[in-house]
Amino acid sequence: MKPLDVLGKFKNVRGCAGKWVALCPAHQDKHPSLAISEADDRLLLHCFSGCETKDVMTAVGLDISDLFYQKRTSSRLTGASPRCYTEVLQRERILVAVINSAEKNERPLTTKEQNRRRLGQLRINKIEGVLHE
Repeated sequence: MKPLDVLGKFKNVRGCAGKWVALCPAHQDKHPSLAISEADDRLLLHCFSGCETKDVMTAVGLDISDLFYQKRTSSRLTGASPRCYTEVLQRERILVAVINSAEKNERPLTTKEQNRRRLGQLRINKIEGVLHE
């Protein structure tokens, strides 16, 4: 299943660039309490009211397996405006620059910092590639 297909099952979806909020269908929700974020090969759900992911997915007629999808072989980004991706691109560039500066001028990086820099660079490369197609 594609991310936008899953998002289409929820109400009051707002957000961009792989991070959204929506009304949780597993409880009486008046204000969006369901966080939805896109990881490398899946969507992640978190209800801040404590609903289990299985219950959220059942409430919209889907299965947990619907959160997982094949890695995209194309460079197409999921449904957000180019402006949202430009903002993410700017944040990722700043973050990678700060991590690089810490490594060069201050100290060796922790494993967490090294992994975050790698993720940032992957995001930068993907967004730049798509925005400049």
